[in-house]
Amino acid sequence: MKIIKPTNMAAGFYVTAASALLSVISAVCYGVLFSGIQYKEPVFDVTICILLAVAAVIAVVLLLLGKRVIGFAPAVLCLSSGVSFMMFVKMVIWPISDTIYGIEPFPQFTQLIICAVLLLMNFVVAEVALYMKKYKSVADKKENA
Repeated sequence: MKIIKPTNMAAGFYVTAASALLSVISAVCYGVLFSGIQYKEPVFDVTICILLAVAAVIAVVLLLLGKRVIGFAPAVLCLSSGVSFMMFVKMVIWPISDTIYGIEPFPQFTQLIICAVLLLMNFVVAEVALYMKKYKSVADKKENA
């Protein structure tokens, strides 16, 4: 197994690492903000936190394993963040509907928006990382020399 050198990394490597960090931040934020909220319908699902955290760990391991599997790291993050965002939307659709139609306002609407933005931002960053180069090619190294 080769040692990963920071000079061989392209921007996609660092964006994928940032996406993994954002995934953990999203999981913690959702877990902290929503675990204590009580409403008519359940608005907290621990599966979202577990999915995001496990995907971040898997992505970091794939990043560190090398060139052969590094392309799967942003794919794992993209899949997990997309699924967790859809699960989040499914959980909060009734509180949002009740608030919009004036049936019963959802008191923690700010926390809902913060978590939604974090989860969506996590998906977008993972999607961008999916299409970026992770390693510098030989031609790139010659240009920089």
